[in-house]
Order: sequence, then C-alpha cells, then structure tokens
Amino acid sequence: MLRPVKMCHTSLIFLKSDSEKVIDAVNRKANLHLSLRDVGDLGAVDYVSEVESLRGRIRDLISKTKNYVPPGAAAPVCSPVSASDWKDYVAIIDSEVSNYEKIIRELDDVAKIEERLADSLLLWKRIASGNLGINSLEMLPQLRAFRFIFARSEKSSVSELRSALPETCVVVEASVEPAVALVICLPSQEAGVMQQLESAAFRPVELPECFQGSLSHFSTKLEVLEGELENTRKTKAERISLLEKNFGRLLHLEESVSDASSILSVKGKSSYSKNWAVLEGYVPKDHVQELTNSVQQSLNGRVVSFVKEEETSASVPVSFKYPRFFKLFDSITNLYGSPSYNEVNPTPIMALSFPILFGLMFGDLGHGLSLALLGLVFYRFFGSMKKIGLVLIITGLAGAIIGALLYGEFFGQSLHHLVGYEPPLHPSEDLMTMLKISLFVGVAHISLGLFLSFANSLIQRRYSTAFLVSLPKLALYIGFIYVIFGFGLNLMDWFSGPIYYILGPIVFLFLAEPFYEIAKHGKKGVGKLGEMFFEIFETMISFISNTVSYLRIFAMVVAHIMLTTVFYSLAEITSGGGLGFVLSPLLIVVGNVFVVLLEGILVLAQDLRLHFYEWFSKFYNNGGVRFSPFRLAVGVPIQVSK
Repeated sequence: MLRPVKMCHTSLIFLKSDSEKVIDAVNRKANLHLSLRDVGDLGAVDYVSEVESLRGRIRDLISKTKNYVPPGAAAPVCSPVSASDWKDYVAIIDSEVSNYEKIIRELDDVAKIEERLADSLLLWKRIASGNLGINSLEMLPQLRAFRFIFARSEKSSVSELRSALPETCVVVEASVEPAVALVICLPSQEAGVMQQLESAAFRPVELPECFQGSLSHFSTKLEVLEGELENTRKTKAERISLLEKNFGRLLHLEESVSDASSILSVKGKSSYSKNWAVLEGYVPKDHVQELTNSVQQSLNGRVVSFVKEEETSASVPVSFKYPRFFKLFDSITNLYGSPSYNEVNPTPIMALSFPILFGLMFGDLGHGLSLALLGLVFYRFFGSMKKIGLVLIITGLAGAIIGALLYGEFFGQSLHHLVGYEPPLHPSEDLMTMLKISLFVGVAHISLGLFLSFANSLIQRRYSTAFLVSLPKLALYIGFIYVIFGFGLNLMDWFSGPIYYILGPIVFLFLAEPFYEIAKHGKKGVGKLGEMFFEIFETMISFISNTVSYLRIFAMVVAHIMLTTVFYSLAEITSGGGLGFVLSPLLIVVGNVFVVLLEGILVLAQDLRLHFYEWFSKFYNNGGVRFSPFRLAVGVPIQVSK
C-alpha cells in the first residue's frame, strides 16, 4: 500500500505489417502503459488525416443531434465496425457518416420550414384578431387603385412609422405584439414607401404561399396554413425518430474512430525502421508473462520482447493495491499530486490521520452524526457527489466517535448531564489541555513526515541525503520540541545542558554534508557550507510555523463551542416570551444546522491544509504518473487473426 506495484519496462519488436495484431493483443490484456516516442510527423502514417477528418465530422453530427434528441436516447447495442484494411475502414465510416449528415441536413431544412410556417401562422392570426379583422382583410384586394404593404418591426412602433411616412399614405395598426402595420399607398409611391420602411426598421411581411396573392377566403386559407404546419411537424418528428433510433450507432462510430486515431498514433510513434516497429511501455511485474504470451500467440512467435524490472525511476507510472476504503483518500491525495514511483504513498496513512484530525476539530456526537447523514443523502441521491458524500460520512462518524468518547458532547450539550458519562476532556473548561493536545498532534504528524522523508531518501538510494540531512533534521526537530516542552522558554535552563539537543543536530547538519561533498568533489563542495547555513535557518523557521499551525485544531474546537453556546443562549433569552415555546426550539434547531454546515466546510478546509501544507511539505514531492493501461473503447476495427 505504501509502495506502488512493481513495474517492468517492456519492449516489443515486431514487423510493421503485424501492428494491428500487436495492438489488438495489448488492448485485450489492458495491462501495458504505453511510453511512445515522438518520431516526427504522424502524417507519414496512412489514413491519419482521413480518420481525423471523420472524427471531426462525427463530433459535429453528435453536437447537432443533441439539439433534436433528448438525453439518454442512445441505443445500447451496436454491431462493431469491421474492415479488411484501413482503406476499407475509412470508406465504411465515410458512407455511414454521409447518411447521418443527409438526415441532419433534411431535418435542419424541415425545422426552418416549421419555424417559418409557425411564425407566419401566429402573425396572421394576430393580424386577423386585431384592428382590421378578417372582413377588412378580405375586402382589401377589391381596392385595385392602391397598393397594400404589410410590414413588421421588432424595434419600432406603428406610431413611429406613421410619422415617418408621407401624409398621403394611410397606416393602420394591424398588430401590437409584434408591431405590424398595414400601409396603403398609391402605386407611384410604392418604391419610396419601401425605402422609408427600411429606414424606420420595418420589413415587409410576405404572404404565405397558400394565400396565392389574395386575402379572400382568409379563414379557409389559415386552416390550410395550419395543415401545412401540422404536416411539417409530422415530417420533423419522423426525422427525429429516425435520428433518435440511430443515435447510439453514431456514438459507437465516435468511439470507433477515436480508437482508430489512437491506433494510428501508436503505429506512427512505434516506427523503428522501414519494416520494423517497437512498442514500449510499463507492465505490472505480475502481468508481464501474460502480456508477452498473448502477443506471441497472436503473431505466432514473430515478436521479440525485452523486459527490465524498474527500481527507483521517478518517471515510472504508479499503481497501488489497497482496500476500497483507501481509494477515497487516494482521490484526496491526487488533489495535491500523484505519488511518484520512488517515494512513499501517503494515502494509507492519510486514510487514518484525515478522519482523526477532523474528529478532533469537529468533535460532537450529534453534529458528527448529522454530517454523516448529510453525506449519506449525497451518496444515495446525487450521483455526481458520491465521493463528497463518502468523505462526509467518514469524517462525520469520526467527529461523532471522538466527540462522544473524548469530549462527551452531544449537540453542544454535555453527555455527563444527559446520560451521566464523564469524558476524559472538557474542551470548554480545559482550554490549556486542548491547546497542548493540538501541539502534540502537530509534533507527531510532522515527525512522521520527517521520518517519511528519510524513508524516501533510502528508497531513492540517496544514502548520503538520508543519513546526513533527513535523519539529522528529524533529530533536530525532536530535540527542539523536547527542549521547548520540557524547559519552556527559560534560556538559562536551556544552557544548563538541554541546548545540546538542538546544537548537536545543527552542527552535524552544517558540517556533515558539506564535508562529504568536499571529500567527494574537492573544492567544488565548499559552496555547500553556505547553502546549509540558509537551509538550517529555513528549516528552523518552518519547524516553528508548521507546528504552531496545528493550533487550528484548538481554534476550531473553541469556535465550535462558542457558536453552539451563542445559539443556546439566544434560545434561552427567547423562551420567556409569548412565542417562546416556538422560537426557542426553532433557534436551537437552526443554530445546530448552521454549526454543522459552516463548521463542516471550515474543518474540511483546515484538515486539507494541515495535510497538504504542513505534512506533505516535509516529504512528498508528488509529480508521479498514474498507471493508465492502453485501452480501446470498442477494439481494433481492422480484421486480425486472434
């Protein structure tokens, strides 16, 4: 758990013509983390540009399809794409994609027609129900000596248009929303009126085709327009149904083309010479034989493999095996950064320390159980917040256990008064004890971090750093803490003997590594003396600041007590009024909910800070690469012999 799974660097050398077979075998085993070399322009590999073009077209189709198809409409089962070679594969995908593009184009056209018909129908219905009325509309064509222009605007009003046109023009308000005007003018004025309409932000309204240039039988023609709209909507629904039925296939094609792009990328970056290719990567030690046997079987022995067990290289991908409980805290560790192959994984330790520190800061049986219940709600009913829910459940239970056993608190009330349990510590009364506990926890946590720094140096085989720097720093910190806690700040007591617990490690740190460097590199190592002086100074400052930072535990406990006390005091004050029997319990409930939510967030933030900045800074370099085995979504599309 503290150390990653042993990895082996594996190289597979094979004929380029067998590339798809090798990739298929690697994909089926899914235990090779590829380490691809950049060998130049991938365009040198056949069909890369065609596949990337198909990929872009499919993504565009999916984006457009989502505008019409409701979520969750994808069909779960799709037949795989199988081709004899890459030319055949590109042709198959291109044909299917072209069919989908045709459906989308037809659907877009139908949608535009529907929008135009719906807008036209709504507009003419409003005109017919406005000032003019159907009878007036039907009489307009009989006035042959005049021109009739319907115009609409989204910005201007009919009154503004009336003032802009000559007095010889008659302007009738046909509709208020949207603003539609009927302009009646002489034929000789028509051209000028059209220009003035444009200047006034009005545009002519076209008559629907079913009116055939005449407004007679208006009601009947409106019904014809409604029929056209209904037929268009049916056609649109049929196209959407067809698109919805095949949307799953479109998503499958996206996965297939994405796989094809990955395969061609691997082929391009595994090129070794004109006829040969090499595939390199990292395989867990226990799976090496399984992978090489699978590739050997697929190629009938036409492959050469080289395997080398990795020791301490930081570039090796990491994979850890530990109980499911720890995987949650693995996610928290990754917020800071992944462990590298040559350092201790802090996750198993943090799986214990994180809930403990949280419980010390949030110790209350009632509040802890409430937070755990909130986490259970997140876990059960909000899929996207499952991990947050688990964190709240674990930390809430830790707060409940520590609050009950150590503090004896239940919703801010003493368990001694409720059930007679006498806790070992009363935070509200034993403030100095609580302060000391906070510092002792900090000392233990930081000391563990310094020890892990020593362990990391041993793992990385930097023995001089381990014994000349890391171990003396741990001794210096323990000696410094011993003197501070044992003799206080009385310098006279220090100089009676205890000061040597501090001076000894300092002198050793100042001289040991520089003299080692001088012995190893000659005069070049003299500069190390100056470096060590500043490093020791910085180390002492960090020891003090990091240790004091754990007083956050004390501060959070005090804040918890004070906040809870405030709400109980307010409840007691309001209990005597006429509505006291309602307000007093309400204040208690609201106050406790407020404390749970506010302090839950604050304590989580402080817990993360203590781990990330005070603890990780002592030993954790992160910067590791997570083991990510090569996997294809749907497999190799080119037919290969199994």
